[in-house]
Amino acid sequence: MPAIYTRTGDKGDTGLFGGSRVAKQSLRVEAYGSVDEANAALGEAKARLRDGCPWRERLHAVQHRLFVLAAELASDAEGAARLGGTIDEADIADLERLIDDCLAVTGPQRFFVVPGRDERSAAFHTARTVVRRAERRTLTLADHEPVRAELIRYLNRLSDAVYALARLTETWADRDRIERIVRDAVTRSVTGATAAPADDPCLRTATALAAAAERRARQLAVPVVIAVVDAAGHPVVLHRMTGSLLASIDIASNKAWSSAAFRKTTAELGELAAAGGPLPGLADGNAGRVVLFGGGVPLFDGDRLLGGLGVSGGTVEQDIDIVRHALDEVMGEQS
Repeated sequence: MPAIYTRTGDKGDTGLFGGSRVAKQSLRVEAYGSVDEANAALGEAKARLRDGCPWRERLHAVQHRLFVLAAELASDAEGAARLGGTIDEADIADLERLIDDCLAVTGPQRFFVVPGRDERSAAFHTARTVVRRAERRTLTLADHEPVRAELIRYLNRLSDAVYALARLTETWADRDRIERIVRDAVTRSVTGATAAPADDPCLRTATALAAAAERRARQLAVPVVIAVVDAAGHPVVLHRMTGSLLASIDIASNKAWSSAAFRKTTAELGELAAAGGPLPGLADGNAGRVVLFGGGVPLFDGDRLLGGLGVSGGTVEQDIDIVRHALDEVMGEQS
């Protein structure tokens, strides 16, 4: 069995692929050593993804390309000339596709992210910072020795990709939390337990609105999510019909919140924020929560704001129809 130790580096130098030797604290060793650290950090983040997850498989493929990148950094001129399958434009394009696929789920970034939403995303944010360090070390090396531009571009794009993956896992965490809330609400409904006194008028009205909205949605054969918030924007009821889209959980909740926050229907907010309207850029505020299309209405008792109702899952016209029927049935009002 070959020994791990070779004793050849006991004097503080190490061999490059190609035969030459350099000090272990040299810029080249710092560069490929940092890439090695980044690969290990990515491995730790990858280990927090379930087996069979396609994102885990894509990240595993990235790690293999990082080995190739590190090998080139760990080569002298003679060794680099003997390498095959080096990092190229196709590898950079693969990372850009990974970023785009993440953004297709999470949407554009509208606010700063504080790492630590959960352990999984925290591991990806840590890996992102290590990749950034590897990029800096490689740039420092490039100031003194030749480094192919593709290697630097790959590391730059990789840090963006790991950031996108961190945001993706944060989105999963948010959806898991909402699904737990929905499951708990269903469990309470089935067992007869309630989160508030049975005579709570706010809960009673919200439950009635959700039931009326579901009846109309069933008539239209459209599975939807129904959300009701109180006047402070806090959730009172969140009901997801079987077969509704996961994305509708956030959308319905944000419709209810938007209508309560601005005391207007979300369709009216869309008109106000349209080009030439009095509130341009409305969607950029409040951490991207403002919805600018129909399906959300404020709830009033006379002039007193009670909260907001949001429905998502059908077309905009269907969502508006469901909301109107719920209001007509429960509150005797037109939206």
